[in-house]
Amino acid sequence: MRDPRFNKLAEILTGYSTELKRNEKVLIEAFDAPDEITIALIRAARKRGAIPFVQLQSAPVSRELALHATEPQLRLLARHELARMKQMDAYIAVRGSHNITEPADVPTDRMKLIAKKMRPEDKMACAAMADSGHGPACQHEHRSLRRFFLRSLHARLPQASARNERTKKINGENRPG
Repeated sequence: MRDPRFNKLAEILTGYSTELKRNEKVLIEAFDAPDEITIALIRAARKRGAIPFVQLQSAPVSRELALHATEPQLRLLARHELARMKQMDAYIAVRGSHNITEPADVPTDRMKLIAKKMRPEDKMACAAMADSGHGPACQHEHRSLRRFFLRSLHARLPQASARNERTKKINGENRPG
């Protein structure tokens, strides 16, 4: 059985939060999120006439890459990601987690290197990219209310709801909601 909250959330993110329009390109990144939310976002974007692109991320795979990431590898990855983002009009990321301690064994110096190489060198690069005619995806200052970056979403709504119901029963609460 599908959880209708995924469809409702997808409608909010593609409608109210990003105001997707016909032929706008949206990058949907799903980090260990249920397929159901990603599919709901694709359908909601298409319903608005937008063109969805999807990138699925996995914490165990990201961890393995991070363990032995090199500077040249990260520079190339950052250039690739930036080129892709330049082509987008909107970005939606949903994050779930199967194991929040997954990257715990990645050395601190490696994580710092990844953080340094995977962010724009300065805000001017982002503004220049937005003004270059390649797409407004990084134009945060000008469209911050229209373009919504969902950085943290505990996307396992059915489990959270079930946990809440169990807690109410344990606490002896019988009232709805």
